[in-house]
Amino acid sequence: MPEDGGASSEEPRKKQKKKLTRREKGKIALIVIGSFLGLIALLAVILAPIIVEGNKVITRDGAEPNIYLTEWMNYISDDAPVTDLAIPGSHDSGCFGMPWYAETQDLNFAEQLERGVRYFDIRVNKKGGDYVIFHGPVNGTDYVDLLYQIDEFMDAHPSEFLILDFSHFKNGSEEGVFALFDEIVGAERVVNNTKMTDAAFLDSLTLGDVRGKCIVFIDPEETDFYCRDYFFFKSGDIVGDDAQTEYASLVSPYKKIWSGSTAKKFVGSILDRYIDTFRGVNRGFFVLQCQLTDNALVFGPRFREGKLIERANAFVEALYDDADRLSYINIVMRDFVTCEKCALTVRLNIAKGYASADTLTEFSASLNAFAGIAEE
Repeated sequence: MPEDGGASSEEPRKKQKKKLTRREKGKIALIVIGSFLGLIALLAVILAPIIVEGNKVITRDGAEPNIYLTEWMNYISDDAPVTDLAIPGSHDSGCFGMPWYAETQDLNFAEQLERGVRYFDIRVNKKGGDYVIFHGPVNGTDYVDLLYQIDEFMDAHPSEFLILDFSHFKNGSEEGVFALFDEIVGAERVVNNTKMTDAAFLDSLTLGDVRGKCIVFIDPEETDFYCRDYFFFKSGDIVGDDAQTEYASLVSPYKKIWSGSTAKKFVGSILDRYIDTFRGVNRGFFVLQCQLTDNALVFGPRFREGKLIERANAFVEALYDDADRLSYINIVMRDFVTCEKCALTVRLNIAKGYASADTLTEFSASLNAFAGIAEE
């Protein structure tokens, strides 16, 4: 024993708390953050379909079309320039019946045609021996369904014309896409010209020149398959790219970050930026891309359209009394097309002065009823 009776030198020392290194702290932080983000992602996967389902009430069509939409061009004068008509269009036209994160339309091609859609955004994938509409990684309906429905519609409604924008191809689908087009629709239905870049030719066409026909566009940035003399070139999804707009007969400006903004900002300033892009070109066809992008890839197009629909409809309605902006409006492209959306666009032709005088009263009254606009 020690002489002073004090504590033994062998008595256990107090354990000192081990300090975490910076690397260990970093690992713990990553685990916590990763778990938190994983929880959010899981909740999003669970909640997104529920929220999207709720938005179907907002975005789905509750009306049945009549002759004033199904044959709306029959009520437009023959001498109306086709590149100045106000034309309803559908974005990712064949993306119906897809999962909520890829679906952009509720209606098949025939139903869209009946509601007045005359511009189709077409994206085709080659899957084995079949050709299908696609949106990103998701494959959808058969491409040939579109062709048969176009053929049947044009036989039944020779007063109309269509704009077919083949905007994207996948897995070398081009050759088969146009072989099927020639077989089912027929090259005789297509408006031809001498050059693929001839916007002046398109600007010279009147509605009377193209009734019963289709005008076909491809994007030379997407494909080098130029083996049909009926093609016209379009611009890619660009803003302010003079190199592309020089050859384009159809300008469809798009910027992902712009279209990924809030609905308020999109309608308040972005749509005008798209219009201003075309002001600098002012030839050929112009597509106003009036849909939002889900950059977060969480809730999908229907959720975004649910936020946008009222503001976008009000924007299109206001064009009727805005002579400056109206003079540049041509194709208005929408997600989840409805009778209301199409009527809002078609009625702009009355403001442009292209509606036939002898049927103007009935035509206007019907479109206003679909658009929910009170008669003056």
